[in-house]
Amino acid sequence: MLSDELNRMTPDPRPPAAGAARAHEARKTDATFLYARLHNFTAISRHLSGVELTTFVNEVRRILSESVIKLGGEIAQRRPDSILAVFSNKPDARKPDHAQRGLHAAILLVYEAVQLAGRVAAQAAGRPMPTLTLAAGVNLGYAEISGRGSRNNGMVHAVGEAVELARLLEVTASDLRWSVAASGRTLRAAAGRAEAGRIGSVGPPDNSFLDIVEITGLVPRRGSRTSPEMYKLLREAIARNERAFARPHDMTMGGDATHPGTQAATHFLIEGYRILRQIGAGGMATIFLAQTQDGGPHQVLKIMRLDGLPADDGLQRFIQEYALLAQLHHPNVARIFRQDFSAGHAYIAMEYFPGGDLRARIGDGMDRSAVIRYLKQIAAGLQAIHVAGIVHRDLKPDNLMLRQDGTLALADFGVAKQVSMLMMDTDHGDVVGTPSYLSPEQAQGMLVDARSDLYSLGVLVYEMLTGQKPYRAASTRAMLELHINGPIPQLGPDHETLQPILERLMAKDREQRYASAQALLDDLEQRGI
Repeated sequence: MLSDELNRMTPDPRPPAAGAARAHEARKTDATFLYARLHNFTAISRHLSGVELTTFVNEVRRILSESVIKLGGEIAQRRPDSILAVFSNKPDARKPDHAQRGLHAAILLVYEAVQLAGRVAAQAAGRPMPTLTLAAGVNLGYAEISGRGSRNNGMVHAVGEAVELARLLEVTASDLRWSVAASGRTLRAAAGRAEAGRIGSVGPPDNSFLDIVEITGLVPRRGSRTSPEMYKLLREAIARNERAFARPHDMTMGGDATHPGTQAATHFLIEGYRILRQIGAGGMATIFLAQTQDGGPHQVLKIMRLDGLPADDGLQRFIQEYALLAQLHHPNVARIFRQDFSAGHAYIAMEYFPGGDLRARIGDGMDRSAVIRYLKQIAAGLQAIHVAGIVHRDLKPDNLMLRQDGTLALADFGVAKQVSMLMMDTDHGDVVGTPSYLSPEQAQGMLVDARSDLYSLGVLVYEMLTGQKPYRAASTRAMLELHINGPIPQLGPDHETLQPILERLMAKDREQRYASAQALLDDLEQRGI
């Protein structure tokens, strides 16, 4: 049973009776929904004798209901090992506190579950027994709630997205090995009543975002008569419950056969990041703007689904992008912070560029001084990756990102290649890259080296100066033919001093190009450019 301390922590708010006048009246209201489930309930039951099983089942039923009722919650669904509860306020309530009561109940559920787990373990007396754990999801939102009448012991019926998200959060808590997962909105509404730990983001299948927070303890109310020791015991119970969780089941976010209602086909689940918004999408990945738990600068999350991947090297390319960038630390190369797998997805956390990409700056042509500045920065970035044995192979304005201070960085190494890496060794004859910026050797499917990137840089220089691409054609095949055999474009009189540099960058024979990006930088310095 709950201790006297716990009883003082769960004041009776006089929960509304399910009177005849409102027994079947449906109401759409703002409420907090708690879904909690005991894990290993069935496995433990199989190990118990008849008397032991009866006691165990009755204890579970008490635990799942008692704290909810004491805190003014209404039971919407009750199974042998789980409960769905609704916490709402009376219409005349001066200050809504259902979020506080919902989180409070979830914490007490964990505490009671840990106490029961200890009793079960002691009763086992050496018999092998799975560990009883509890995961809970708490979410605040609107849902339709209707009374089922006194014949059903005052239980209510609750339906709506907010209810399903509470179920999703329970599954999320289990996968992350959190005791209680709450939506960010719920925590904010609780006004400091609950202690928070780690954060994350869940993306349901509808492409929305839900911030999630790990609940780690209860905060005393002002003037509380409960001893500080009790709050410490609650925190310890939450931590102990989390340590007892089994290894997460491959982050699949699935339910189980006995809980078909808890199936949660989550789009993605990322721990440690708060998703702000989607900012892009490509063939392999979706791009999100996110913030880390420590509240540092915004980062970009590049998230790739793992299910239903075609039988190509898409995942290998995705992983290689991290492997290539992680080893580089240069001001003109995009920074990458983390690569991991979560909930059927792979993701890369990268530097965010609020200035956008170079494409937006080109327009009808750029000032010569800006072109020279960007040329030098691109060359410096290329030199850094080439020294590391990496060929970018897709250099274009869209992959050149700008920071707030005006510096430029190479990004998007999705088709980059490192000579020493065999995991992504593109077959001879494959054409990789963007047609308008391909080198002649790329256009012919030949093996490439660092000088291929220098050709693409030449295309960029022409485009930055004139606002137009050097070659235009009606088809990809015709475009490739121009890269292979077309004349090197000529700059106007205003830029004639840069023509010799363009000639070397865009030479059809790579042997006639600069030997390296550093050689280009040296030449610019010698020319006083």
